[in-house]
Amino acid sequence: MAGKCWLTCLANLHPRIHLPNRQTCTIGRSRDTKIKSKRCSKSQVEVLADYTTYTLTVHQVGPNASGVNGTSLLYGNTAQLKHNDILEILQGEYHHRIEFEPPPPPPVPKEDNQTNPTTTVNSEMPRRKANTDLKRKSPDSEERDTGRTKRAKEQKGVPGWEEYDNGDLLVLNKDMEGRAKIACYDVDGTLITTKSGKVFAVGYDDWKILFSEVPGKLKQLHKDGFKIVIFTNQAGIAAGKHTVEGIQKKLSAIFDKLGVPVQAFVSTGKGSYRKPALGMWDFFKDKANGGVTVDMKESVYVGDAAGRPAEGKKKKKDFSKSDRLFALNADLNFFTPEEHFLGYKTQAFEMPEFDPRDVDDSLPMFDPSSTKVPKHKVEFDPSSTKVPKHKVEVVVCVGYPGSGKSFLASTYFTDHGYIQANRDLLGSWQKCISAMEKSLQDGHHVIIDNTNPDAESRKRYIDAAKKFKVPVRCFVFNLTKDHCRHNNKYREFSGTDHSKVSDMVYNMYKSRYEEPSLKEGFDDIVKVNFIPNFRKKKDEDLYKMFLLEK
Repeated sequence: MAGKCWLTCLANLHPRIHLPNRQTCTIGRSRDTKIKSKRCSKSQVEVLADYTTYTLTVHQVGPNASGVNGTSLLYGNTAQLKHNDILEILQGEYHHRIEFEPPPPPPVPKEDNQTNPTTTVNSEMPRRKANTDLKRKSPDSEERDTGRTKRAKEQKGVPGWEEYDNGDLLVLNKDMEGRAKIACYDVDGTLITTKSGKVFAVGYDDWKILFSEVPGKLKQLHKDGFKIVIFTNQAGIAAGKHTVEGIQKKLSAIFDKLGVPVQAFVSTGKGSYRKPALGMWDFFKDKANGGVTVDMKESVYVGDAAGRPAEGKKKKKDFSKSDRLFALNADLNFFTPEEHFLGYKTQAFEMPEFDPRDVDDSLPMFDPSSTKVPKHKVEFDPSSTKVPKHKVEVVVCVGYPGSGKSFLASTYFTDHGYIQANRDLLGSWQKCISAMEKSLQDGHHVIIDNTNPDAESRKRYIDAAKKFKVPVRCFVFNLTKDHCRHNNKYREFSGTDHSKVSDMVYNMYKSRYEEPSLKEGFDDIVKVNFIPNFRKKKDEDLYKMFLLEK
């Protein structure tokens, strides 16, 4: 049984925090943790240490996700941690190690019935071996300290396959010889189609080679010095629609049919390995091409998710643009299957409405990943906007999720004495009204940072402010739907935001949106521009990639 349990900050920002046996403790923004970010609730997680089992139960109570060994812990969820596991009090930030004192004893090796008398369980040799194995497998390693456990495991019954990042990535033939020229392919709709004629396969055997020209083309490319590499999204695995073994066996059978050496990468979920993000491509370049630099001018990527429009009743539009955008992100020459295998001329396609490469960095900047906005960069349209403008006032924000409302409210406006009212934090618009009225009674400015898409939702706050004869201003965040979807995906990948907002939420906002008008009772209306302010080059590189599939 352990005598004590400690929460140890890996950045050495504060002394170790003692967690008593079987007593619930609240961890969050406090003097003890030295956490000042307002994205972290004062009651971020509740933890309960059990000295007898050497476990720490963590319950998420704050609105922004925490992290457990690199995995999100969302509001209301619970996880159980062991000795040396990592708790991120905010996902991707404030890493702490769980340490029991004394640590749990190593597992006792089971006695083998055929044990040689010279190597019994009680001998020194097995004890040293057990301790060595424990040390080698301990999560107290450099990789674990990064917050993501990276492991490779041979899949039983399917030779050549390995998994990484807890199964987020599957790799076939990782150690295949490296080549400079790479011919990359998607699978479904690119190399194969369904035998049944249905859009989605009805089983792991429901496939056939798409064109008769496919095997010969691949064999010739391999003969000409190209390495054949597959990058495929298979989110059905994470969703429980497919099994790892089923997909592996299907792909292995396809590659046998093609008759050419193939290296394959499979994204099993919706994280950073999923196209058009470059997780799979980066893994290939850094760890699976034998140290050989890719010749980008000679290399190609072929896929059917190319953003092609519909052609009358004969052909539906492509279901997404993920393959074309993956190639753009990687700077690979892109071809559709028809262009590559059949020699078609370049087919028409539609680019996304929002292109992250075209972001104008001359606009005012608000950074969702920073803890503070430099005040000299806070400008509005018109630029003469004052904050605050009145002795006491209410500011009502209007904007999509991911437009920067909460960030601006919790940094810039709170610095100017505004009380922040947020429906996600308080639970309802009625509670926002109550908080607003109390703050106005106390003589404080108030900022409402909900989405407020229509006149009806904004009227609640205007009417409440009128009771106190306080002017109301409207701050409209000047971003398109896809720009905000991109921001949210960027935050998801970079660990700077907790929420995964569905497309349905964006569509609902767009359908309800009414342009704010002074006739509603606003004192004035201000447009707020948004551009991320990057602290690191890798953050900028990620932001300037296409992250949305469609």
